[in-house]
Amino acid sequence: MTRALAFFAIVTTTLIALTSMSTPTVIHGTVTDANGFVAGAIVRWQGTDVHTHADDRGRYRLPGPHRSRSITAARPGSPIAAGSPRQPNLRLQPLARDDNDEYSWIDPAPDPTHVFNCANCHGQIYDEWSQSAHGNSAKNRKFLQLFAGSDDTATWNLSKEYPLGTGVCASCHAPTLASPELDYDIRRADGVSARGVHCDYCHKIADAPTDKLGTRFGRDGYPLARPRHGEQLFFGPLDDAVRTGESFVYAPFYKESRYCASCHEGVIFGVHVYGTYSEWLASPARQAGKQCQDCHMAPTGKMTNIAPGHGGVERDPRTLASHDFPGASLAMLRQCLDVKAAATRDGSQVTVDVAIEAKNVGHRVPTGFIDRHLILIVEAADGTGQLTPLRKGDVLPARAGKALAGRPGAIFGKQHLDANGDPLPFWRSADELLDTRLTPAQTERRRFTLAESAATIRVRLIYRRFWDAVARSRGWQDNDREIVDFMIEPAKKE
Repeated sequence: MTRALAFFAIVTTTLIALTSMSTPTVIHGTVTDANGFVAGAIVRWQGTDVHTHADDRGRYRLPGPHRSRSITAARPGSPIAAGSPRQPNLRLQPLARDDNDEYSWIDPAPDPTHVFNCANCHGQIYDEWSQSAHGNSAKNRKFLQLFAGSDDTATWNLSKEYPLGTGVCASCHAPTLASPELDYDIRRADGVSARGVHCDYCHKIADAPTDKLGTRFGRDGYPLARPRHGEQLFFGPLDDAVRTGESFVYAPFYKESRYCASCHEGVIFGVHVYGTYSEWLASPARQAGKQCQDCHMAPTGKMTNIAPGHGGVERDPRTLASHDFPGASLAMLRQCLDVKAAATRDGSQVTVDVAIEAKNVGHRVPTGFIDRHLILIVEAADGTGQLTPLRKGDVLPARAGKALAGRPGAIFGKQHLDANGDPLPFWRSADELLDTRLTPAQTERRRFTLAESAATIRVRLIYRRFWDAVARSRGWQDNDREIVDFMIEPAKKE
């Protein structure tokens, strides 16, 4: 009996030892490249938050095991390497820095006959992107009408008034458009180029320098790394993306605001038409460490796998960015604008004080295209519903449109004006430029003094993408977006 117990103990101890050898609790390995050991490489159990960094001799220790996952190693500028507990020594290969200008761009749309088409694997991301401004940048109806007009009588026609400037628009709106005549007429975009700012283009950007912002736009400001024929290469923010037949490069700048800058910062024809990046540089958001992507690519929490069934792994949904790219949506505008108003009755007059603050935002409001603006309208009525006269305060100018001109209120926008105070397109020289847009974390205050008959006051703030005259001349009925609309009653001053 004693011998049997002793034999059982020996066998049990041996099995435990063998089990420990086959499934160690810590994985040891190294990361190397053609020059030797790689210090600082990120080593991770793919798709998890369990990671470490290689030491100065390329060595790493990774808690384990995780049988369903690969081990990955990454550093900026090299294709991501993958291994396993049985093959823990990882080697980073060099990245060919030449750009193949004969590369054929991949169509993002699903197509089983073209294996690399983006939506074949990334259906959820494709659905988000296809509804976004990026996905429609080359075919947006309003943009195209400003670019080329809808008929001979339409106002504001860039290609007719300034034909040499059409290529500037294409640089951002259709970055893969080829133009043998060098006119880059976006109306001629077809195939993949008509997809606008598409997946394959964005994920071929190898760097995002900021040394020539404002003078180089869109594609002219981005170095690309298009692979040779028969190969495939993508850049992105994940440091553990691996898939057979493709190479992925970890590019942390994809989560930095500078990645957006080449298309969202520009002085065009001498006018600072786009200034979102420089506005962010001066914002409290930047000081707090927030990037453009934190708001405009915030995870939805709905996606857990970027390529389900096609090599993708399950991930924390908080780590996967949205590709919907929300901009001046009604929800975002309401989220970042705080409007307060109070009215007091004092003897023979009523005073209305309005305070507007842009909060939790990393740029001026509005930002982006120069014509975007906010309009504050303050309307007072007596007990019979008749409008109460304004005694003191700002009134809206004619450029606010016939329905609002002369009403108490204010415009918050970058206003490119002629000598009569009418808006001009940015490609024409202006007599005056007023920039009254809201600044993050600063409160704009307006006071209006009304006749004592004022019984109720209606306060509205609306957002417009285009000036009223332009929108009406083209029949755009959806130009006004209502941010706030509320009523207040005067309180007697104590």
